[in-house]
Amino acid sequence: MWVSWSVATAAPPAGNSPGPLAGPPTVSGTVSLEAMRLRETVSLPAMAMVHVELLDLSTRDPGAAMLGKDSIWIAAGKLPVSFRIAYDPSRVDPTHVYVVRARITEKEKLLFLSATPYYVLTRGARDKVDITVIPAPAR
Repeated sequence: MWVSWSVATAAPPAGNSPGPLAGPPTVSGTVSLEAMRLRETVSLPAMAMVHVELLDLSTRDPGAAMLGKDSIWIAAGKLPVSFRIAYDPSRVDPTHVYVVRARITEKEKLLFLSATPYYVLTRGARDKVDITVIPAPAR
């Protein structure tokens, strides 16, 4: 059985633009492999996941340190992949330092991680970053 839904919308009055959709602010960007170290072609496992987190480095409370996250399944096993992390702007303190970090996992196994901090939101940093990940150290 097929169900069809339709939504009727009224056009805005002449001269009034509806503007962008309102929503929480976001930090966005891409995650890609470091090309200089990886001279060979890397094939990611079919069940690989990219995890990107927005963190407050200035807080001592681990529970308050994460402002948001995004997890993306890499269906085709290829990078780069785009991410978008929504966050509550009332939790951002302009005197704090915020970073975005990324890791790629297969189940519980860490495959790749970002090795350098990617600063965002405060102290002149932007809300868009392109993160490069490197192979995780062997355990």
